[in-house]
Amino acid sequence: MEGLPRRCWYGAAFARSRRGSFLGLLEGVFVVAVHLVVLLSALVGGWQLVMLGVAWRQVRGARLAVDDFMRPVPGDSPPPEARPYLGATHEAFAALDWRFEGFFQKLLPGEPPQADFSLWLSPDGMTLGAVVATRAAKDPVERTVLVSQDASGKVLSTNDLPGTGDQFGGVSSMATLLHAAPAELQAFHQQRLQAEAQPPLRTWRPGQVLAALRELSERSVQLWERSGDARWKPEAPGEYGYTRKGAWRYARQAVRSVHDVGATQRERLKLPRLGSPGASATRPGPPPKPLPRSSRAGGLLNLVALGVCLWFVVRYWREPPPEPPRAVPPLGSIALEEDVDAALAAPAFADGQRAELAGLGEVTLYQRPLGELRLTSGRLVAEDAFSLDSRPFALRLPMGAHPVFLTVAEADGKQTPVCARLQVSERPVSRWRAAGAYGVDSGTASFRDAEAEELMAARMGPLGMNHPLLPRVEALLSSAMGGLVELAPAPVANVAVFSSAYGDGTFPTWFGLDEGGQAASVVTCFAGLKLVNPPPAGPAPSEASP
Repeated sequence: MEGLPRRCWYGAAFARSRRGSFLGLLEGVFVVAVHLVVLLSALVGGWQLVMLGVAWRQVRGARLAVDDFMRPVPGDSPPPEARPYLGATHEAFAALDWRFEGFFQKLLPGEPPQADFSLWLSPDGMTLGAVVATRAAKDPVERTVLVSQDASGKVLSTNDLPGTGDQFGGVSSMATLLHAAPAELQAFHQQRLQAEAQPPLRTWRPGQVLAALRELSERSVQLWERSGDARWKPEAPGEYGYTRKGAWRYARQAVRSVHDVGATQRERLKLPRLGSPGASATRPGPPPKPLPRSSRAGGLLNLVALGVCLWFVVRYWREPPPEPPRAVPPLGSIALEEDVDAALAAPAFADGQRAELAGLGEVTLYQRPLGELRLTSGRLVAEDAFSLDSRPFALRLPMGAHPVFLTVAEADGKQTPVCARLQVSERPVSRWRAAGAYGVDSGTASFRDAEAEELMAARMGPLGMNHPLLPRVEALLSSAMGGLVELAPAPVANVAVFSSAYGDGTFPTWFGLDEGGQAASVVTCFAGLKLVNPPPAGPAPSEASP
């Protein structure tokens, strides 16, 4: 994939297709298609997350009470300002011989009425009915809910509009028949009672509907409180609020109810709502059937499909394996550029090698051992010694203790650190791979394990004070150019620190790879060197140990 950015997915895919086979072309097309599928899945999932977030916020901040702030409205007909839906439903329930139990308004202190309610009782006394027409929302909510309770205490509710969660404390069974007329809704509810309820059903007498709904609501809050989903408000008797857990549960159920009902009753979305032009209180046609339950097998299949797509994404996102070592380039600089053969760099890590260094002229290189760095997780961090927000390299190293060396340039009694090297294994380095660069603002660089960084961060005081390295690094660098700092009394974690030559700056880091592509050394260079009399081109020698 020469000439392409390393992270170019589509370029990499079609570069494979240029290798001369029709299957390669298909592979490239398939990779692009997989990424498009994952992108669309993320967009759909993101929209659902937005809906969940909005619903969660509304439920979490809602002001709720058992009596729902209901104020009785005199009379046996809808208020003049009531919505057409409320009046049309009133006439339809009266035609079905349901008993009218009164009109009510949801009224918050100091605010105009937010919603109108009418309550009903079925002729057999086994079903409660509540019709709500709200004026609070920008998009009005008009809903009819039928409620029954069986001998086990289970509550069955049926409504004609989705978008609500469990309203009866986790022991309810909810179902929706979109845009149903009262006659349809009653038939659907009766069908559900026969299939799901445990007889006998609870019965109520006239005049008990409001008290019954309040009793069910109070019991629901008590059940939610036991499960940690809601809490009573001690400062306001009768009021309660959802906890974070309860609001999330309610929001999930509300969003899921919209999705499931929309998928199974798509044709019913075209039916006019009661009270709108062309709507009828009774509709001919076959009796409604119970809604199919969501299939777990379908959800599992979607999960597996998404997992396969993500696997392909990760596969093509990973770094390509290193290519075989190339021929040794012309002799000269040993700045360890990407893919430079180890034959040029190895002499820099041997005592007595002569080199040219800017500002000092010709110098002699010496290797100074700093001790052994303990990698407890294998996730190496190379960074400013006092930085605590760095990220470890993607390539994991073998866990254990590994020696650290500082390459020092000496001329006329002056010494300057030019390279810091972590020797991971004794295997000879075959080639170098650039790993990036990091900035130093304190004049001190470091090698450390990611767990050592986490340990230092945990010991930090407020406002970033009391850095664990502060009292030790100053004393260490006053007598030497580097060394090891222990972070715990027991030999658990330590940090290799070293002076960054001329002070602050951005310094590159390389991984020395063996013939198998495994890391053998990690090197940070603080200055560019030019070897004097470097070895002739030929087989790469082993990396010399001091």
